Amino acid sequence: MPGLLKADGTGIFNKLNNAIFMEMSKDAELTLTSLNRTRKGIKDGTFDVYFPELWENLPGEKHQYVVSRPIFYKRIILFTLEGSGLLELSDFENELLGVVQGFSYGREIKSNPRLHFTSQEDDIVNIKLLLNKRIGGVLGGYPGTVIAVKKNDAANKIHYNLDKPVAVLESFYVCKNDADGIKLCNGINKAVESLLRKGILELNDDTGFSRFNPQEHN
Repeated sequence: MPGLLKADGTGIFNKLNNAIFMEMSKDAELTLTSLNRTRKGIKDGTFDVYFPELWENLPGEKHQYVVSRPIFYKRIILFTLEGSGLLELSDFENELLGVVQGFSYGREIKSNPRLHFTSQEDDIVNIKLLLNKRIGGVLGGYPGTVIAVKKNDAANKIHYNLDKPVAVLESFYVCKNDADGIKLCNGINKAVESLLRKGILELNDDTGFSRFNPQEHN
């Protein structure tokens, strides 16, 4: 999730993590590292917990993992040309969808045999392909793809609806699969619920709307 976690601590996820552990009255040392090193660190005890994770990236079954409740949602948005009549994924059986290499779209979309994808290096390339009618649509996210659209001079030719995502992916913490891990994830859940009650964190699991208001956290 580019831009959400930053080495200088200014990312929205850095601040959300701080708020959650402050709510728990716990100190947390945040280490930014690769996903492979992170998962290895959970297994060998180097780390107690890591985030953000998506179900799509975890092999096996859900019951094999100790995870928190969702702390943020990732919206998968469909971008099409105005007037194309392509409004839902079911309209794309004979159309090509642009995606970005390495981006997560959720298991249901990736495993749908009726969908056909072409992978590009970034959203900017996909938006250009869409405007040139080389592809029928683009699967993207907020804010990344929206920013790419708004930077384009022909932004008014592109249709999308942030309130009607084609998929909503849960983002969460993964704790160690032992008694300590269960206790930690339970504590995280209570902290998240407290932030939601206070309005510091806003989440809507239907639309995928997520907003963190760090200025309200004391």
